[in-house]
Amino acid sequence: MNQEKFNQAVEDMKKYVGVLEVFLLNSEGKVVYKYGDVDFTDQEGIKLLKAWKEKEPSLKYQNVRYAVLKNDDIQLAAKNVAGGKGNIAGSISKEGDYLFAHIAEETDLILLEWSILINKIAWS
Repeated sequence: MNQEKFNQAVEDMKKYVGVLEVFLLNSEGKVVYKYGDVDFTDQEGIKLLKAWKEKEPSLKYQNVRYAVLKNDDIQLAAKNVAGGKGNIAGSISKEGDYLFAHIAEETDLILLEWSILINKIAWS
């Protein structure tokens, strides 16, 4: 996914309340682009992608644990159930990158709707 498509993806997600950060990882987990006030490193991206690919029951984002609710080859949905730190939703793109969004607890959409929306955006 190029910078222009990433920027459009961010704009498409911002049409809904709740988007905190958006980031794109390559197939190795390294950060390609990011949006929002987040200090997200390649090391964190590698761990996040590993949790997805190995179908782990939880993942960590910014040192906060998120329980994985949906995990398949093209989509991911995870929720922070303990501390109200929101949700993580992601999708692989048609280019083979991984598009993720950190979403607030209170939003226009439920988590699985976010997962579907991000998948739609990633494949457009």
